[in-house]
Amino acid sequence: MGQSNSGQFSPTRWTGKSARYETTARGEQNRRFRRRVLILVGAFLVVGVVLIARLAQMQIVWHDRFRDQYRVSASGDRLLETTRGAIIAADGVVLARDVRAFDLCVEYDHLAGHEWQLPLSRLTGMSVAELDDRAREIRRRVEAIREAVQRRTRMEDVRVVEQTRHHAVVEDVPLDAAVLVRTSPEQFPYTIVTTRSRRVYDGADIAPHAVGLCGQLSPQEWERLQAARRAWTSRMAVSEAGERYRKDDVIGKSGVELSCESVLRGRRGCVENRFYFHPLRVEKVATVTDPEPGLDVHLTLRADFQKAANNALRWAATQSNLNFRSGSLVIMDVRTGAILAAATWPTYDLKTYRENYAALSDDSRSPLLFRPTQALLPPGSVYKLITATAALGEGKITPATTFSCSGSVEFQNRTFRCHTRGGHGSPDLLMAIQESCNIYFYRTGALVGGAPLVRWGQAFGIGVPTGVDLPFAATGQIPEPLSLLETVNLSIGQGRLLCTPLQVTRMCAAFANGGMLVQPHILDCVVNEQGKVVQRFEPQQQRIEVKPETLRVVTEGMKRVVRSGTAQDTGLSQFDAAGKTGTAEVGELNHAWFAGFAPFDNPKIAFVVVSERTSVYGGSGAAPILTRALKEIWPQVEKMP
Repeated sequence: MGQSNSGQFSPTRWTGKSARYETTARGEQNRRFRRRVLILVGAFLVVGVVLIARLAQMQIVWHDRFRDQYRVSASGDRLLETTRGAIIAADGVVLARDVRAFDLCVEYDHLAGHEWQLPLSRLTGMSVAELDDRAREIRRRVEAIREAVQRRTRMEDVRVVEQTRHHAVVEDVPLDAAVLVRTSPEQFPYTIVTTRSRRVYDGADIAPHAVGLCGQLSPQEWERLQAARRAWTSRMAVSEAGERYRKDDVIGKSGVELSCESVLRGRRGCVENRFYFHPLRVEKVATVTDPEPGLDVHLTLRADFQKAANNALRWAATQSNLNFRSGSLVIMDVRTGAILAAATWPTYDLKTYRENYAALSDDSRSPLLFRPTQALLPPGSVYKLITATAALGEGKITPATTFSCSGSVEFQNRTFRCHTRGGHGSPDLLMAIQESCNIYFYRTGALVGGAPLVRWGQAFGIGVPTGVDLPFAATGQIPEPLSLLETVNLSIGQGRLLCTPLQVTRMCAAFANGGMLVQPHILDCVVNEQGKVVQRFEPQQQRIEVKPETLRVVTEGMKRVVRSGTAQDTGLSQFDAAGKTGTAEVGELNHAWFAGFAPFDNPKIAFVVVSERTSVYGGSGAAPILTRALKEIWPQVEKMP
């Protein structure tokens, strides 16, 4: 029995060992758990510190960066239109300016309805039928745009931005009508008032060609702006508009409006609405960028001089003895090249230009042509001044040189005639200029040769760019003569020689001012809103390598033309003028010229008048027109410094 007891399992002994083992295992597990908790807490603490530090960096260090980056556009972004700068004459007359215009616009989706038509008809006096026609035209235009986009994108369901806008059905309404619509919207359903700038030409008939016109962007102009990244579309942010163009913008098309487009245009502003997301709040901010108005451009053109020139051409067109149909008159400051007047006939009125465009285009006298800078004509005997200068400068003649004139001369078996059938006897140079003797200058030109005649003409600005700050100015030409016959033709301003009235005016200024070739210019300065000059145009000048004695002889001949020569009975002597007549034959008609300067002893102005395709001559047909203009402005000329 004791043997059996000794082999039995003893629960007391093993139970103690098991308890100790379980206690030890549980302690190890607790230690491991605490260690894991500590590691996890430590990790959370590290992450928390990193996050807090990062938030602090975002809020303090990177605040401005994230303010701009983490934002969302809100509704209501819009452009703020600018105003175009004014164009002002030298004597303060405003020739072109912008004014605010008000348009009544109807939401596109409601253009097909009729609720808005009767109220607007009563307000504006337009018939319901007229309003309905305008609405249909707008819908047709927008539908054409939508179909074009549809074809380009090959998408069936297309909605263009024009379908989301209001469209003008009545333009240029009075201010009181605009105020009524804005203050009583319930009376005018689906209608809003929009403002825009409208170009007004106060001196619409003073200098229309020089001032120029604005017009809607053409498809070609829009493509060029897109290629140059100067175009703005509704898909772009309003802040990018600035100096960019919208597709429906106007742009300078001619004259100063074109040449000063970048100065006159100004810069659009905008209103941007933005949501800025902060850690604990959302901020909505409206940012306003004010528009910058265009700068004003002041011209050298004087309204009083320009009106006098216009009046003289208009008067000439009524005088049967002058046989004046078309032509121009230019007056320029001989010292600076400032264009004081540049008149052209026939002309037009900027206010009625668009209504009369078809008639103006069909007129055989080309009223759209700005003749002072664009008419290319042979100058006739006016070019004898260059021939005389070239002969003296090349040493081929002296002032005392004489040639026999019996009324005609032969070169290579071809007869060349003088304008006086009986001839001029044996004139010297001064007498030849005074009486405009063809034979004298035929012989002189033959002595000088073609190349020097061309070179001296170019030195005085004939056949080379004038540098005038107006667009589309013609250059003309002096082709070098290929034969003796062409040389003698060139010597009296005939043949293939072509120049503009402005070039001849510049030439006369060089004779008057002692041999300085000035750059003609019509722009004087640019002025900001505060009246401060921010840019002044500084034209270039260059001295002609001509002897003072040569200039003295030629100008003395010009003085004699007025006192006792081909312009002696024109009335120009009362202004102490000097000049040269010219009659360029074009078939059976003439281009009649008078070019010169005044006063002789203290030259202030140079001038040119030309009557195109007339039956009269320079002395009888052109000079009297200049006399008419100078009578009106001579007191102002005398006051010039």
